[in-house]
Amino acid sequence: MKRRGSTPALVWLVVVGIALVGLMAMSNTLLVDLTSSAPASVAQASLAPGTEGLLRQTASHLSKLLSGASVGGFPGFEPPKDDKEYQRKVRERDYKAQDVNDWAKEITNFLSQIVKKNPGMSLEKILQEQGLSEFQVDDFVGALKNLHYTADGMKGSGVSAETVARLETLMEKLRVPTWGY
Repeated sequence: MKRRGSTPALVWLVVVGIALVGLMAMSNTLLVDLTSSAPASVAQASLAPGTEGLLRQTASHLSKLLSGASVGGFPGFEPPKDDKEYQRKVRERDYKAQDVNDWAKEITNFLSQIVKKNPGMSLEKILQEQGLSEFQVDDFVGALKNLHYTADGMKGSGVSAETVARLETLMEKLRVPTWGY
């Protein structure tokens, strides 16, 4: 005995199945398209894990010397909202040699880790692999060179010679020249 109504249900299931397979294929294509055009801030596979965070921290500390301006496309530094004196200090570039020394020490710590994680790579290459544009690379490198210039100029007045020497050593390893004065 033939069942009535089972054929339309079967056809309906087939149509729904085909539609679902089509939707899945479209979503996979969209996913591939979205991932292939991932933003430049996503770390490239050739950089060691954690490098992006170290670069962000370095840029944030360099930003303190530039009134909180963005460095190399990374967001600028923003002092805590409840610390008006720190906000003023950064905004007006009214920092002391001890501030420069402390910030330079932090930056050398980040750079040291970057060097260890990416041995033999220049800072320029690391930043390019990170996806920064030529302008952003130049901006980041320039900010680092300015830090060295500032720290070296304040050496003996609150910036320790050891901090400056360590910064110079790391810049050399990363193939970043100083201003050459």
